[in-house]
Amino acid sequence: MASKKTNKATFSYGGMKISFTKSKNKAAVQYNPGLKPQSSELESSQVGPPPTQVGEFEVFQSDNSLDEKLDEQRERPDVSVGTHIWHMEGEEDTSFIPTGNLYIEFKEGTDDENQRALLEELHLSLLEVVGPDAYRASVTAQSPNPITCVVELQKKKIVKIAEPEFLTKPVSGFSPPAGRFIATQWHLENTGSQIPIIDIPNAVYGTSHFKRGADAKVKEAWAFLGNLGSKTLKIAVIDTGFATDHPQLRGDGAKVVNTFNAAKRNADVSPWFQVSDGSWGVFSHGTSCAAVAAGALDMQGILGAAPNARIMPIKLDILSDDAIRNAFEHALINGADIISCSLGFPKPVPLSTYITNFLSKVAREGRGGKGIPMFFAAGNANPASNNQPRAVSDFAAHPESICVTASNSLDEHSDYSFYGPNAFLCAPTNGNDGVGITTATVDAGGNNQLELGYTSGFGGTSSAAPLAAGVCALMLSANPKLTLSQIKTILRQACDKIGSTREYDANGHSNYYGFGRINALKAVQMAVQATGGTSVPAGNTGGSGTGTTTPPKQPATTAQRGKVISKFLNVRSGPSTANAKVGQLNQGDIVNLLEKTSGFWRIGQGQYVSAEYIQVLAVNGAPVTSRKGKVTSTFLNVRTGPSTANAKVGELKKGAVVTIFETSSNGWHRIGDKNWVIGTNIQEV
Repeated sequence: MASKKTNKATFSYGGMKISFTKSKNKAAVQYNPGLKPQSSELESSQVGPPPTQVGEFEVFQSDNSLDEKLDEQRERPDVSVGTHIWHMEGEEDTSFIPTGNLYIEFKEGTDDENQRALLEELHLSLLEVVGPDAYRASVTAQSPNPITCVVELQKKKIVKIAEPEFLTKPVSGFSPPAGRFIATQWHLENTGSQIPIIDIPNAVYGTSHFKRGADAKVKEAWAFLGNLGSKTLKIAVIDTGFATDHPQLRGDGAKVVNTFNAAKRNADVSPWFQVSDGSWGVFSHGTSCAAVAAGALDMQGILGAAPNARIMPIKLDILSDDAIRNAFEHALINGADIISCSLGFPKPVPLSTYITNFLSKVAREGRGGKGIPMFFAAGNANPASNNQPRAVSDFAAHPESICVTASNSLDEHSDYSFYGPNAFLCAPTNGNDGVGITTATVDAGGNNQLELGYTSGFGGTSSAAPLAAGVCALMLSANPKLTLSQIKTILRQACDKIGSTREYDANGHSNYYGFGRINALKAVQMAVQATGGTSVPAGNTGGSGTGTTTPPKQPATTAQRGKVISKFLNVRSGPSTANAKVGQLNQGDIVNLLEKTSGFWRIGQGQYVSAEYIQVLAVNGAPVTSRKGKVTSTFLNVRTGPSTANAKVGELKKGAVVTIFETSSNGWHRIGDKNWVIGTNIQEV
């Protein structure tokens, strides 16, 4: 279908009017499956930079006769699509490739025959019936180009929405600087003290970089919970690639679940990518984000906000409607409890209507209808390239988004963070005179091997979003029955107001901080108190309170139980008599024995009793003093205490049977006097 060439177009996209201009020297081709030549004609004839790959498209440059060159490529039998590259007006540094697919909604009540007639008029091929009067279609050889199609469709009175599908590369927003790791993760607990810089001997980050309490209160939430979160929860991390062998992601070997590559629709989430000169590089961003959310406790002492949670890595290194839908659909159908995404479009374009509607469906239907919380990074390029303030856009602006902005280790707004009415909360990360986040990273090593390591320079809203997602996992560990509405309400009410009170409106909202800095302790406490939460003693705030309590209700499990053998027994907020009394038990009361540490049994959320006054019971109610376990690894070191930092005092071989007297909070078993082994290599028998 012949049509006049269009070099500039203004149309509605994602509810906004946007102007696009056609590139004067760049175009792209897509090859038929399996027919891409080893060395294309484009590559051999290229005068400027070599062709680059963006998804299934090969982008090439021609400073002269671009139209003729593109027409030549369209005639080739191995080329399925040839298209011009488009830019947002005034933003020529980012390319948008029309894939040839369109999203079309007709006005309600439009006759089916009129709908078909219009599709036939533009020679469009139907791809998907999205819903009543809503379709995805693709252009054919007889159609005008996709942009012209959209412009023509939007002129029709019967058309409600018509949008092209664009393909572009995502922006991760933060490149970690050089540096290995720091010893202390201040975002989990900020004492205001100086922190040693491990990669620079005898050097420290001074106290001027820290403000006591400018953190997410994660360590306090762990103390209140009495654990590091639930292993039944899955956090879907949508990002550019993952090193799943990193100790932070590997964990106990079952930590990573349901890997998925959204563009290729396979399980390959490798961080490798090929650059335009044919060499290979590595994306470290996804690995770092996943570790901030749920990194396993490893021998370096580094861990995420919810170390016990499972990680569902979803690779999304190309942004198109298909790939985005694939990513979020995978999270939905594979039972993700939480979604964390620190990606965004390189320029402030809105999400397409199709994707906006689909994300609403995911949020609504996730977790068996309770709703799935989606945490999105606000973005890190403020001000924009035109030196204008940059507001939140695309994913983070979605109505169901929990948009996370950035605060630093001094409780200040990080200047680079995007902002606006969509900001929901802020979370500690780097910025201004603050310090970066310690987390996992990965780089390209020799012999095409991944070099696994740590960085103390991660940050941006890219780090803030997964931190908030990890805090949400702690909330759901305390109360898995929370609905999406309850989660948002709790997060909003639990936030700490930082910055000037003048920055918050009458509803307690700031365009920079959202409803304030996230507070994991308050959020977990409120989650417990919400409908369906685990019972805790009256007045228990994780460290103070008085009153009495009744034994926790006995669930229908085979969990170990114990009986109080003293006349009365104090219940404390932690495993020491120095911790506050939060309740009292009476002789004969039966309680759940969840774990034993420092001579105390944890019997509930933030509830500990002295083991000296508890008689352990077997399932049938008979007293029991210990249990047996078998070594499952080739050999197993025996140490003087429950960590690898303690001295080695012996070694066990595979198959050896040991007696387990107690289990520490970090999963180590005591098998004798000052004899400890890591529990991951012991199978109870």
